[in-house]
Amino acid sequence: MQTIILDPCRFTRIGLQQFLAVDHDICYVSHFDQLQKSCSTLNPSVVFINEDCMQPNADSKSRLRALITEYSDTLFFIFMSSTRIHFEEYVFVRKNVIITSKSIKAETLKQLLNHPRLPQAQNPASSGVLDIRPVMLSRSESAMLRMWMSGDGTIEISDKLQIKTKTVSSYKGNIKRKIKSPNKHIIYHVVRLCDQLTDGIYVR
Repeated sequence: MQTIILDPCRFTRIGLQQFLAVDHDICYVSHFDQLQKSCSTLNPSVVFINEDCMQPNADSKSRLRALITEYSDTLFFIFMSSTRIHFEEYVFVRKNVIITSKSIKAETLKQLLNHPRLPQAQNPASSGVLDIRPVMLSRSESAMLRMWMSGDGTIEISDKLQIKTKTVSSYKGNIKRKIKSPNKHIIYHVVRLCDQLTDGIYVR
C-alpha cells in the first residue's frame, strides 16, 4: 500500500514506519510541494499529514483542499499537533479525510487503514465496527457551534437563537457526541481544521 508521510517529527516517522512496515511502501516528504509531486507520481492509498505542516494562508488552504478533492480515493489522516490534550478518537470530516491525534490507539488506526474505500485494504471487513460516516450537524447545531466557538455562553446563545437554554445544552451534547470529545478545546480544534481542509463540517 503506497503511503506518504508529511511530518517533521522523527519519532512519529519512526513509529509509523514500524507500524506500517509490512504492508506499506512509505515515502517521506518535508513540505507541501513535495507532497503534491509525490501524490502525482505515486497515487497513494494513504497520506499522513502533521497539522504543523499546513500553512494558514489562503493559497495553501486552497491547494490542500484541491489535493484532497483530486485524490478522492486516498485516505488523508490529519494529526492535530497544536493541542496538548489527549485525544484517542478520530473524526471523519469527509469520506477520505480523518482528523485525529498521535494518541490514537494502534488497533483503531489498524482498523481505519482497512477502510473499505481502500482497494489495497488487507481485510476491509475489520473496519465495520468503526463509525466511518462523516460528521454531520443540523443547521441549528451548526449555528449554535459557531456562537459557542466565538465565546458566547449558553444564555447568550439562547437569547440570540431564541431557544431555551436546555435546547442549547442538548445541541452541545449532540456535538460532543458526534466529535467524540467532551472537551471544548478539542472540538474547536477539529472545527478549525475542518474549515481549513474543506468547506466546513457538513450541515443538513
